[in-house]
Formats: sequence, C-alpha cells, structure tokens
Amino acid sequence: MSDRKSSIPAPRASRPTPARDDGPLRARITARPPSAEQRAGATKVVLRDDDAASVAAVMAKLPDPASLPPGTLVIVPGEIAKAGRSLARSVLAVFGHTKSVPRARRCSALVARGFVDVGAAEDETRTDIAWGYAAPGEKMSEQQASEGT
Repeated sequence: MSDRKSSIPAPRASRPTPARDDGPLRARITARPPSAEQRAGATKVVLRDDDAASVAAVMAKLPDPASLPPGTLVIVPGEIAKAGRSLARSVLAVFGHTKSVPRARRCSALVARGFVDVGAAEDETRTDIAWGYAAPGEKMSEQQASEGT
C-alpha cells in the first residue's frame, strides 16, 4: 500500500456556523417563498414530461434573463403539467401524489441560465415552487444580443 494521502477530500458534516466575533450559533434557515403579490406578477414556466428530463431540458424552457426587465421573478412549479392519461399518473392520483420535477433540477437550471437569488420551497397552499430573479443591471438591447456583446 502507498503512504500517499488520497487527493479526495474527506466529506464534512453540515453544521451551524458561529456568528462573527464569536457570537451565538446561527442555524440555517429555510427559504421563504415570494409573497402572493409577487407570485401574481411573476413569469411562470410550466414543464411537461419531456421538459423535465434533465437540467438542460429545463434550461431550454426558461426565458433568457437578459431579455427580462431587471428583478423579474420567474417561477417554476414542481408539478409536471398533465399531458394526458397514463397508468402511472392514475395510480399516483389515487394516493394524492403527482409527478414532479426535483427541486435540485429546477434550481440548477435557474442558476445555469443566469438567474439570481434562486430558491425553492412550498408556498402557503403547499405548492412546491422554485424561483429566481432576473439579474439587476442593464437590459441588453436586441442589437447587442445579436452581436453577442
């Protein structure tokens, strides 16, 4: 056996971190969904079965953040839109479940597409949503977008 240490770092447990200046411990908080008023004016992206297959497929359904006004809220619900009847959906519906897209996949797609302040949680109606905001800054003109600058 070799005496060399492995280059793979050992995993670390997730623990609360102390506040600055050796103050009290701060526990991690859960994400809070945008308010009902914010969600009412948001851009909603509905995913179908084929749109939810991968992060790249979800990304393809998302709007370009540069084409949106700065600070625009984009919401991606977890539930897959009903495309038709299937045996699996019928069985899940009997037990009160619906087919959904994992939060990690939706949030990864939002981050990869360029959205900021990305989060996911259940709203007050217990609907699973992921969200992100178009980055603040100057909106690209159509000429800049076509030139790629």
